[in-house]
Amino acid sequence: MHSDYLNDPSDEAIRLTNDDATVSRLSAMQLGYFEDPFVKYFVKRPVRRMPIINRGSHIRSRALDTLVQQFLSLPGPSATSSKKQIVSLGAGFDTRYFMIKSGALDTETACLKHSLSNYFEVDFPENIVKKARIIKQRKELQDVLLQPSSSSPGNNQQEIRLEKGGTELSSFDYHLIGGDLRQWDQVVDRLVAHGLDRNAPTLFLSECVFIYLPPDSATSILKWIERTISDCAFALYEQIRPDDNFGKIMIRNLQMRNIELKGIHDYPSLHHQEQRFLNLGWDHAESVDINTLHDCFLDDQERARIAKLEIFDEMEEWRLLSEHYCVAWAYKADKYKQSFGQQFGLKHKS
Repeated sequence: MHSDYLNDPSDEAIRLTNDDATVSRLSAMQLGYFEDPFVKYFVKRPVRRMPIINRGSHIRSRALDTLVQQFLSLPGPSATSSKKQIVSLGAGFDTRYFMIKSGALDTETACLKHSLSNYFEVDFPENIVKKARIIKQRKELQDVLLQPSSSSPGNNQQEIRLEKGGTELSSFDYHLIGGDLRQWDQVVDRLVAHGLDRNAPTLFLSECVFIYLPPDSATSILKWIERTISDCAFALYEQIRPDDNFGKIMIRNLQMRNIELKGIHDYPSLHHQEQRFLNLGWDHAESVDINTLHDCFLDDQERARIAKLEIFDEMEEWRLLSEHYCVAWAYKADKYKQSFGQQFGLKHKS
């Protein structure tokens, strides 16, 4: 690891954002915004968040889950090429693998786990050690990991292995990897060691992760993905619009917590978020803010449902906050170009 990164004072503050996001997810789940039977295992002290935080957690989760569902549902170019893989960068205590494997994210037409060959999660070693320990302590989580996949029915070799002093955990189709995304070459080595297939369709996820990286590091990762993976997609969630009054206050409040949004000035708008992919040769990219997702992606029935979950009288603040967060998605495809073009993206509801 380069000496520049050994004592970065913001690293610990960034690691702690994982705990904050997990508590927020549990808060929204307990109020009925969405189902997640696994998040409770990763929270020691539940806290009820403000309504604007709960609603934001819901829409963020709904959008990214939809992109995951669409990716895993993509029809392959042949009957023997349906297996896909997901790489979650800075995954923290995310539970999406458990949701997929247990069937909680299944759609009416697709059982998603049958399309998943491998799910990789990369994060700081400190976070991976904590997550691996929780998994080893909870039978409910181990039972999900040890379910045989469709490609290994009755596999008697299923096991959960802890490696590298607890900074890695691996099962048949789930792999926790402790690493620093600023040292991408080292992360790639570990991904490959755990079975990353450069020829399989691969979705990369970044939820408030790239924004903490030096822009050159994030660009290097996107460049490597575009050049190396023949059929790939990316889903990203992070802050935008740093230059208006609300954006300046948001940045200042985070700086008081020793959190620096290193990438926000390089990609300050929805347009810049799209161009970051297109300029590197990706085939297609789109970006929308959370307001647009709430107004145009959720249907009337869903908006009415969440409006009843708790008293919500912070509409002006909600609209301001939501225009400063976005979801962006992109793809570059060879064999799957038609499938990606037809199916992958957050379409507006009528």
